[in-house]
Amino acid sequence: MARIVVVGAGFAGLSAAARLAKARHEVTLLEASDRLGGALHGLEIDGHRWNLHPQTVTTPGVFRDLFRKSGRTMEASLGLSPAPPHRHVFTDGSVLDLPHGHRSAQHDAVTDLVGFDTWSPWVDSLGEVWEVLRRQSYDQVLTGPDAFDREARRLLHPRRMLSAFGRRSFGDPRLLKLVLDPVRHGGLDRGSTPAFVSVWHYVERTFGHWSFGDDWAGLAAALQKRIAERKVDVRLQTRGLALVRESGQVVAVETDAGRIDCDAVVWCNRTVPDGDPRSPGIPAVPSSRTLLRLDGDPPELALETTIHANPPVVAHRTEPGLWTLEHRSGEDVLVALARVGVDLRERVLERHDLRPAQVVAHVDDGWTWTGWTSMFRRPGVAPRGGVFHAGAHAHPGPRLEHIGMATAAIAAELGEVPRVPRTSAP
Repeated sequence: MARIVVVGAGFAGLSAAARLAKARHEVTLLEASDRLGGALHGLEIDGHRWNLHPQTVTTPGVFRDLFRKSGRTMEASLGLSPAPPHRHVFTDGSVLDLPHGHRSAQHDAVTDLVGFDTWSPWVDSLGEVWEVLRRQSYDQVLTGPDAFDREARRLLHPRRMLSAFGRRSFGDPRLLKLVLDPVRHGGLDRGSTPAFVSVWHYVERTFGHWSFGDDWAGLAAALQKRIAERKVDVRLQTRGLALVRESGQVVAVETDAGRIDCDAVVWCNRTVPDGDPRSPGIPAVPSSRTLLRLDGDPPELALETTIHANPPVVAHRTEPGLWTLEHRSGEDVLVALARVGVDLRERVLERHDLRPAQVVAHVDDGWTWTGWTSMFRRPGVAPRGGVFHAGAHAHPGPRLEHIGMATAAIAAELGEVPRVPRTSAP
């Protein structure tokens, strides 16, 4: 049995702790705040709670595997149901309700919009990219550039950036926006972001979009119950400060409440342990958030809607009447939306605007891309001395699916403690 300290109790910390405790390790979970779950709970203002992220996920197998390998199945703890199509609103007034999980449904939706389908063959071509990334980078702890052999690099085409896509790439500018606007919305430069990040269009089409019962807060509650069942030692209002090493191997975590001896650490916090080097990467700047309470749900908006304005805006609903707008607009976002036919101004009952400097306290969007090799400079790659990293700040990325795959890979790396066979009394 190894003594493992998990620092940070957002989704990364909860999932890592649940997996490792089920593997019969002695797990201590540290959380600086007074509540488990972190960003899964959204943001509460004046008695109303808004989600800061769209609440849909893909690759449901990641979450089913988490619950199955930490105890009972997910269905025994948490509902998961298909989400409605993602709506795309374009500046010419056209609307695409893009379904996920079915190639034929996407083909029909795209054909209805533009009269032909260049989208589906392109998404098909990303299947091999997904398999390379899944096998070499997601399903196991990434060791570095050596994880990708010549054939893998040929399939990834890693030096091809998203700037390679031009106006004629899909035969219709609206389809190009489906590829480039999510990157722009994420604050990334398409000239330094590898084209293979588009693999998530294949993932979404293949595995679908799904919603948890009670959204991500429901996921947090289910995992909190699971770690209690697994008898994880939870220490709230305890901040991990630094790592203690001997001969390069971690032997303890220094906290604001004292020292905790350990054999391994899973650091699930975007803070850097005191004395450890900072990542040389550039943190991604989160988009602004405008939180709205409206006099009902606008018919122009689906549960999750991307308005392909300049720049794009993502709107998603927390509950009836409560909406979050994610944007990077230099003008009033409601004015920008009205210009493309989505006018919410007369429906606003309450409004809160959060600038990126305020959002960053609640949201971590990971790192910007500066060419494909920047993926190897993220925390979590090539762990040493028993120190692992997981979370939005770490490899492979900030999505819940990324984080779930990372904690699964870490648990596999640390292994399971063999059961001691029972012996009968002499």
